[in-house]
Amino acid sequence: MGEVSEVDVAAVIGRTDELVIREIVRTGASRSELRRALALAKGPDDLVDPAALPPRMRRLVDLLAITLPEQGPRPLQGPQHRLPGAMKDIHRAA
Repeated sequence: MGEVSEVDVAAVIGRTDELVIREIVRTGASRSELRRALALAKGPDDLVDPAALPPRMRRLVDLLAITLPEQGPRPLQGPQHRLPGAMKDIHRAA
């Protein structure tokens, strides 16, 4: 199993920052390591302790995490109709 190339990295994450792509290639990661690191970078942080990962995998996850689009705000939990009612009370108090 060979190391990833710039073409491999671009196929997985798209053409983002060339420096990031080169840094990922410099890690010497395989394609399967790149795919696993991408899954870890996209997934919930609490599933894997970063300290438990090998150094190369930690580096890959860090590099991939900065290339991912920013996550939007998480959906509110519970009933969402309470917020507008609370806002009406604020306007009455003013």
